Amino acid sequence: MADGLEPELVELRRRVVELERQLERLGGEAEEQVRGARAQGQALLDNIPHMAWMKNTEGVFLAVNEAFARACGHDKARILGKTDRDIWPSEHAERYMADDRRVVATREKVLVEEPIVEGGTLKWFETFKTPINDSRGTVIGTVGLARDITESKRHEEQRRQLERRMQQTQKLESLGVLAGGIAHDFNNLLVGVLANAELGLTAARQTHASRVIFDRLNDVRKAALHAAELTNQMLAYAGRAHFDVRPLSLSEVIREMGHLLDASISKKARVEYELAPELPAVQADIAQMRQVVMNLIINASEALGDRVGTIVVRTGIQDVTDELEDLYGPSALALGRYVFLEVTDDGSGMSDETRTRLFEPFFTTKFTGRGLGLSAVQGIVRGHGGGIVLRTALGQGTSIRVLMPPSVAAATSVVRRAPVVASEWSATGLVLLVDDDAHVRTVTELLLRDIGFEVLALATGRDAIREFRERAEQVRAVVLDVTMPDLGGDQVLRELRLRRADVPVLLCSGYSQEEMGDRFAASDLASFLQKPYAFDTLRSRLRELLERTDR
Repeated sequence: MADGLEPELVELRRRVVELERQLERLGGEAEEQVRGARAQGQALLDNIPHMAWMKNTEGVFLAVNEAFARACGHDKARILGKTDRDIWPSEHAERYMADDRRVVATREKVLVEEPIVEGGTLKWFETFKTPINDSRGTVIGTVGLARDITESKRHEEQRRQLERRMQQTQKLESLGVLAGGIAHDFNNLLVGVLANAELGLTAARQTHASRVIFDRLNDVRKAALHAAELTNQMLAYAGRAHFDVRPLSLSEVIREMGHLLDASISKKARVEYELAPELPAVQADIAQMRQVVMNLIINASEALGDRVGTIVVRTGIQDVTDELEDLYGPSALALGRYVFLEVTDDGSGMSDETRTRLFEPFFTTKFTGRGLGLSAVQGIVRGHGGGIVLRTALGQGTSIRVLMPPSVAAATSVVRRAPVVASEWSATGLVLLVDDDAHVRTVTELLLRDIGFEVLALATGRDAIREFRERAEQVRAVVLDVTMPDLGGDQVLRELRLRRADVPVLLCSGYSQEEMGDRFAASDLASFLQKPYAFDTLRSRLRELLERTDR
């Protein structure tokens, strides 16, 4: 950019020096000739499309052009004889005059980017300043040109923001794939842990084992369920968790959680609720929304530490009419109306580094972390088509606002439904169990036999297709793993349906149901079981599947 200004500035300085020499030669000649020479100099300045000026060594303006006068909002006549302090805000004026002093002292030209307030608006200019020397080589002043680069800087900043968002998108996608893969493998391992613990508990009850054995097995079961919750958080972070989506009122979700929220925060924290009464519903999963609320409340409570403080929980409506400056995440929100949930605390606030890393998995400023808390929040919100606005500053507290698109449907109740218990149900017949993981096959076979089924356990999709061709009419149901190395569950299912279209199939996977959406029909996914599964859950799903098929 400097290359465009320098030739103009060199020519301007040459003409200025030439005019000064003309004035020296004129000496006492006619005043009209002096005015003519000065008019030539002023015309030269006014013909330059950029801001241009001349000053003496004291920083007093000797001449300015029309562009300069427009920028500072003064007539040219009022500027002459003044300094920068008289026409610019003090913080900018001191910077301009310091640059002038440097030019005079070093006798070297300088190129700087300077902010200038033009018409009440801050703009950026590329400014070239150079000394003016008389015929004896003495510096007698400075001449400058400034070109408006506000638009180019805005484009450059937009480009940098786009690059940052692309990097963040790639980072989130990579972490999402990693989290989803880990969750899948971990869920397969947990099937064995959870199923063996439940089989052990059943055996302990039947044999009247000691209370110590019963309690230890129960602890193993609880630990496995907690581990399953962690994998669900990982899937939520990856945006791949299972969503039972229905229209919900965020205000009602928070009210229903009130007692649980109060028990989860510091005793020194006071929670104030400002919940909009007539709030539009959002299409959301109730369990995931509870997790979002809980994690935001816990984060706010931890920000207060041991101090007395206030946490404010708000809901309401926000119209997004322009790009949100504090939106956290790689993608901008579409313009329109959103329902928001906001949690604000008056705690310690965050540094820029903490703010940047707040939603990273396992990042914490505490000695012990809380797993995937806020990163899971980000994954849940992203999966629901929403966004997060984060405002924070050291010593000034933190506000996290979750924005969700509204639903056109009315909100349904958030009251928890009692689970269907099928512990007394049993069945007979042959079940084809297909899973490439040996541990999963072993424990699932034991669970199926405990229900009363005969089980043919197979490790590959090809084996399943071969056996089914021979026993299609004998098979009561198929328990089919979705992800296998030789043939995928979708390929196996198609082959089974060709042989017998009405065969009941229970699909199982360590991935979420959403991951399967493009591989299976909705009717097939109606019978989907995510690993790890409790014994009663497996029993209930098989009961539902067979009763639906037998109608």
